[in-house]
Amino acid sequence: MPPKTALNDRLSRRPLRFVAVAGIAALALSSSAAAASNKAQVHARCAGDVVSGTVRSAGDVKVDLMAKRTSNAPFAPAGQSSLLHAAAGATGYGFSFNVARLSAVAYRVDAGASRSNVVPLASCAPGHQVPEAPAALLLPVSALALLGLRFGRRRFRNQR
Repeated sequence: MPPKTALNDRLSRRPLRFVAVAGIAALALSSSAAAASNKAQVHARCAGDVVSGTVRSAGDVKVDLMAKRTSNAPFAPAGQSSLLHAAAGATGYGFSFNVARLSAVAYRVDAGASRSNVVPLASCAPGHQVPEAPAALLLPVSALALLGLRFGRRRFRNQR
């Protein structure tokens, strides 16, 4: 066995230092991943007079509706909130808020430190849609009507 020298002693400690640094880095990454997984994920949408969406979280979550009164104003509480209780094994929760009586230009849903996407007022109202028959249906019907008139007229002339 070679005699222990300062160089051999430092070389034998390198793997131990590497393992220690790798362990500390893995512990730091796992704790930050665990903290990120506890943060709720919120997605909101609007249809008509209802802002609804889903929250993905591991436990009970309180969701608050935030409203932006004017385009320059910050988001402020709209006075509506809901406490979503965790069911056994569930990670996703649905919510909905009636915004018919609120006057705002945009909405957002907050769940703790998490915020949803901004939902503009324009996405809440139904679009300007005029019901009309599709061209694929109108073309054959109009062709049949013209043929019917032509043959009906010819038949009427032959009967005279």
